[in-house]
Amino acid sequence: MLRFSSISLLALSCVALFATRVLADELEDVAGDITPPSAEPLIGSASQMAPQQLVLSNYKTEAFLLSVAVGLVVSYFYGSRKNKGLAAAWEKPISDVLRANFSLVGDGRQVFEWDSAADVLFYASGRRHCKFAQGHVVLRARQDAVALINDLAANTQEKVEIEVTLNETESSGFVFAAVPRKRSKALGRDRYDIATFTKVVSNEKVSPKVAIFSENADATTQLLDSGLGDILASEASLLEELHVTDGPSEKPESHDFKCDKKLMAVIRLPAATTEGLAQFKETLEFVFYLVDYISEAIVLRPESTRKLAKAREEAFKEFTRMAEQEKQDALAKTLA
Repeated sequence: MLRFSSISLLALSCVALFATRVLADELEDVAGDITPPSAEPLIGSASQMAPQQLVLSNYKTEAFLLSVAVGLVVSYFYGSRKNKGLAAAWEKPISDVLRANFSLVGDGRQVFEWDSAADVLFYASGRRHCKFAQGHVVLRARQDAVALINDLAANTQEKVEIEVTLNETESSGFVFAAVPRKRSKALGRDRYDIATFTKVVSNEKVSPKVAIFSENADATTQLLDSGLGDILASEASLLEELHVTDGPSEKPESHDFKCDKKLMAVIRLPAATTEGLAQFKETLEFVFYLVDYISEAIVLRPESTRKLAKAREEAFKEFTRMAEQEKQDALAKTLA
């Protein structure tokens, strides 16, 4: 955050310095136009002897630039302070849930780490069925007037994004996603695992505003039976998105890519009232409940497991050929 603050303040200082420099140059020009006194008699009227007057209306541009610089500085400090207050309000429920689920939260002293004036990071480890969890509190860019206008115009929601890396051998590998229907096309286009392994399915258990990407009907049914279906059916739900995956989000470029099993969630931040904080905390607790549910309760039929394995073999066969070719090339070099 200190680095971000320094860059922002440097930019604002440059604007103010530029305006001040322009104003100084104008004043210097005015001073240069003033006729110095002379001992010789002057020819002409007295008006010719009067120095040029400083007219404020001639400096509208400079005054505007200075006003903008001052406004940006005030906006930056006010917006940063506002975001710090909001982050402090959300830190307690997040900290409570993390400490109830993990043995190590943050660095052991503080939970939140500021990445910028509108972004906060957190991390936790030491829990059954997962390696670690990392999260990101995304606030509106109140410290940046232009960015804030864009956020308001686009109706950008403040949210918490959380990603849990699951233990490899304790859960079945499948791909599932529940997202707002308006985001479904972009998600299917941008994420390799969604585009490769899933298809959009209809489900009466969830709201019609939610799109379900399912790879395996068996896994999807069991996952929705966890209580997820009820949450996704509620119009008042704070759970914006939920992903379960064992595939890469982007298409691999080589055969030695690493692919972790992950549970990812996006939770919308409501107003920081007593009711809003309680609802948010309950939603975050449910996300970590799913960590246990996926590892302990979801048991796929043998035919489902075979289909999932075959789908991955088919998707990654080009990388298998690449690996075999590299082995043959290495062997040929050794024998040569």
